[in-house]
Amino acid sequence: MNKIFKKIWNQSRECLVAVSEAMTAVSQSAGKATVLIGSIGLLLSGSSQAAVVINGNVLNADSRLPNKYNGIFFISEDTTINGNFDYNLRTTTTNSDDDLLIGCVSDNEYFPNVNLVVNGTTSFGPETWVSIGQVGNGSASNVNASLTTRDLNVSGWLYLGSRAVNYQYVPFTSRLVVSGTMNLYGSFFNTGHKTGSGLGTDVHTSGTGSFSIGTLNNWGNFNLASKNMNVSGEIGQLNINGGSFNQNSTNNIYIHNGVALNSGSLITQQPIIIGQRTGNFSIGNSLVLAGGSLNQTSLLTQKGGQVSVTKGSYVFGTINKENGSLSNAATLSIANFNQSNGSSLNSGNLTIGSADLGGSLANTGTLSLTGNVTTRGNLTSTGTLNNRGSWTETAHYAISGSLNNSGAVNFQNGFEFSTNGRLNSSGTLLTNNAANIFDSLGRQGQTALSTVSLQAALPEEAKTSLTDLFRHYVPGTVAQSLIDHASFTGGKIIITGVNLTTTQRDDLLQAFKAKFFLS
Repeated sequence: MNKIFKKIWNQSRECLVAVSEAMTAVSQSAGKATVLIGSIGLLLSGSSQAAVVINGNVLNADSRLPNKYNGIFFISEDTTINGNFDYNLRTTTTNSDDDLLIGCVSDNEYFPNVNLVVNGTTSFGPETWVSIGQVGNGSASNVNASLTTRDLNVSGWLYLGSRAVNYQYVPFTSRLVVSGTMNLYGSFFNTGHKTGSGLGTDVHTSGTGSFSIGTLNNWGNFNLASKNMNVSGEIGQLNINGGSFNQNSTNNIYIHNGVALNSGSLITQQPIIIGQRTGNFSIGNSLVLAGGSLNQTSLLTQKGGQVSVTKGSYVFGTINKENGSLSNAATLSIANFNQSNGSSLNSGNLTIGSADLGGSLANTGTLSLTGNVTTRGNLTSTGTLNNRGSWTETAHYAISGSLNNSGAVNFQNGFEFSTNGRLNSSGTLLTNNAANIFDSLGRQGQTALSTVSLQAALPEEAKTSLTDLFRHYVPGTVAQSLIDHASFTGGKIIITGVNLTTTQRDDLLQAFKAKFFLS
């Protein structure tokens, strides 16, 4: 077919049309009819663009790219590169005007629908400013542009749409698709503008943006803070290794697998949700806090999945945990911890204010309770457990590791000591089982009396009898398990569910003091 027809520009139609190879552009513009427009496909659906395929690697403003240069380099048609695309101004010029715009409409350019596909790695150099779609001065047409690539390296500035100097309200539809890995060393914005060497994100252009990224490794500035362009995005795995990831309330972002906050900062305008796709920033599986800065700490909602604190120090106002697992190997503080199910593990330093604990919480590090905490046999500690608040345990509790109580502990079903258990208490210890404190509560005993009748004429055997005249008091004793595993430096012990005489009470108090307050 290429031997019969060719494509030329029709000025009246403002599009490419198929004509006989014998026709010229001059005769076409002079109004002569084309030989054949037999298929609407030849008109490219009314578009002024033609599909271009380039085999091999492309560097900078390669002549094979369909383009226009007007102080800025424009990609003007749908293009597929079967190779790598490297656009790096440092290798050619220091002129910052040599920027790259994928599609544009303005008073001088009209490329409203441009899609660039790179079936390899796309790299934008450190001095490069790239925009997926551009609105120029005096334009009133929509812009639809996209960049699709296997892998992407950004060291300069990449925008989901941009505008020229004058404010424009023309809608954008801008999309970025990275099927593999995106390494961000520079900046990525949702809309922006450039005036000379100045960059900005406060843009009055409306529109929508979207992105889909397999793995995002961020060392730069992923900034979706502009409120003038709604953005929806999906990321497989987000690794924040430095810089910042900034998202505002007009964005809807879902991370399919997980977020690893290794360094830098994660800034979201609404609370983070883990284990369910809901809200405007949610994570499907895991959140790893490994030393970076997290701004949204007033509320964390965990529907499932995993939350892991591996490095650094984090303070949360409220964690509502419905399921999944939470682990802390660093320093974590939670003012209000509501766990209805799932499991939690602390091997670092965990401080909990108020808590209503379902599921399980296992402590092998240092766990400090500072508020009102209710557990149901689901708290185990082989490390150090510091209670400075009011802790109520509704089930029988085995003290293992070290329990330091300076607040109030209410063991509603008694307690026992494991082999390595240790209780140090200066606060209030309450139990409903007296055997936790005393082996014997003290009692009235009887003494055997040997008698011989004074009236007997013949010797007779001594008789043993028990009589009320010879009763004596057997004192109570402190439980040996308490002596072996506990120390008391103050506070008080309350035992419920027993009836004692005054003598027993005084005797037990004296026996307890004799064992624990010898001085």
